[in-house]
Parts: sequence; C-alpha cells; structure tokens
Amino acid sequence: MAAIVILGLLSFTLSVMAARRSPLILVEALRSALHRFIELTPRMTVAMLLAGFVGKLIPGELVGEFIGPESGLLGIFIASAVGGLVPSGPILAFPVVVVLLQSGAGLPQVVSFITAWSLIAMHRMLIYEIPIMGWSFAWKRVVSSLALPPVAGLLTIALMKIYYG
Repeated sequence: MAAIVILGLLSFTLSVMAARRSPLILVEALRSALHRFIELTPRMTVAMLLAGFVGKLIPGELVGEFIGPESGLLGIFIASAVGGLVPSGPILAFPVVVVLLQSGAGLPQVVSFITAWSLIAMHRMLIYEIPIMGWSFAWKRVVSSLALPPVAGLLTIALMKIYYG
C-alpha cells in the first residue's frame, strides 16, 4: 500500500511539474501513460493467470523441499540455476516469485532465483547477446555473473540473522 501512495505522490508531483513547463507535455505524458496501460493490462492479466496456474500445479512440498527455508546452500544453488534458465520477462518472473514464496520457498532462495533471472538470463544471452555482442563477450559476462546469485542468497541469510536475531 505504501508503494502505491509513494508512486501516486511522485506521479502527481511530476504531472504538476510537466504542466508548469507546458500543458502539451502533460497531455503527451498522459497519452503515453494511457498507451502503456492499454499495452500492459492484457499482459499483466495473462501473467497473473499463469502465475495462479503455476501456483496450483507445482506442489508446495516440492518447492519447500528443493528451495524452502531449510534447503540451505543447496537450495540457493538450485534457485540460482533455475532462475538463470527461466525464459521470461518481468511480467511473468515476478508473479512466479510471488507464487514461489506462497508455496514455501525460502527468502534467500527466492533472492537467488530473481538475481539469477536478472543477471544470467540464458534466453536473453541466446536471443540478443550472442548475435549482437558475440560469443566471446557473452560467455565471459555469464561466467563472471555466476557467483552473484548465490552471494545474494547468502547475504540475505546474513541480513535476516541481523534483522531477526
């Protein structure tokens, strides 16, 4: 709820600034926002449906066993590997993260999952990176990124110990 209030206040402030600069800027910004809303609403709806189905089809005990809070370092590595292989954009990845948490995944494991999804993203490497940047660049970037998702999971464990005691 707080995030919505903050975003609303920020949007209002920026709209006032745009209107002061030029009413045309405000109109163009509103048109752009409406266009994005129309474009993203169907995608978000389908993504939420997909996440709901994933949540019902993946047994919670399976999630808990492999990437639950008690899965420890092995669960962090599993989540890191799976996260790097998930071929999706944020519209699907973040609802899946919500489903994983609701299905019993541990927070450090989910942090590792989403970090791997963000950094490694094998689908983006195959579709964009190798054709544009070349194989030499792509493999070096991926290999140099492999340690970061598990490190993020371990840092989450440390932060949880500090915060929760």
